[in-house]
Amino acid sequence: MRKSILIFFALFLAFSCSRKEDPVKTYLVLEGWIDSGGHPMILLSETLPAGDRYIRRDEVIGNIAKWARVSVSDGEKEVLLTGTLDTRYFPPYVYTSNKITGVPGKTYTVDVKYKDYHATATTTIPEPVPLDTIYCAPLLDTLYRVVCGFTDPPEKGNYYKFFTMTEGMDQRFQPSVLAMASDEVFEGYTEIDLWSTQRLLNKLYMPDLCYGDKLKIKFCTMDKGTFRFWENYEVTLATNANAMYYFEADMGANVSGALGYWAGYGVNEYSFTIE
Repeated sequence: MRKSILIFFALFLAFSCSRKEDPVKTYLVLEGWIDSGGHPMILLSETLPAGDRYIRRDEVIGNIAKWARVSVSDGEKEVLLTGTLDTRYFPPYVYTSNKITGVPGKTYTVDVKYKDYHATATTTIPEPVPLDTIYCAPLLDTLYRVVCGFTDPPEKGNYYKFFTMTEGMDQRFQPSVLAMASDEVFEGYTEIDLWSTQRLLNKLYMPDLCYGDKLKIKFCTMDKGTFRFWENYEVTLATNANAMYYFEADMGANVSGALGYWAGYGVNEYSFTIE
């Protein structure tokens, strides 16, 4: 269980062990984001107390929070989201709506009511920052790293993360391992290496980018709360620790009334072939 690389924090929590003092308590898990130029995407489920047993796929699907009332507001209008089957994700059920679109500088609030749960969260979409350069460097045999360079704006408080998608392997963007940065520790031009992609339930290989891979790269800016979530998520995976412990200690998530996160991303997307 803990050797698996779980991409979604929602699913990571669903698979994690319940706290010893309350082994039967369940939690609502919210994983959601809205991209600049995109629409809200929200996955909802309830946690499963796993212990040392194997969790079956149908158990996770059975814990999807269908028929929830989910809305997103941009401060001017509130839109109800519709739940729909989407096999690009797991669990394969997403709440979304094309009636609201992410705009840099705007703040978005999600409100969820399901059974006895009531969860809320707020996020802001920062201005996107473009990449200045993308190039690859050989490592071993056919394995490569992809280097992305960009210039941080002069004002402080900028946070960055990369997501990648490989043609023929992925149907959606997945987090790129360790590919994140904050201008708390650098200024001006910097470069970040892309080594690997965190794919659901797959073992993690570092690196796993190969000659001939056709990548789509999603370069995101985000607010501090979202960055802290991803930073602590990476630590959790790297240490094979119990996700519930890290969430309660300092996961940095911004959701009230549920576990998980609600993220606003300022997005620039690129295509790149390793050759």
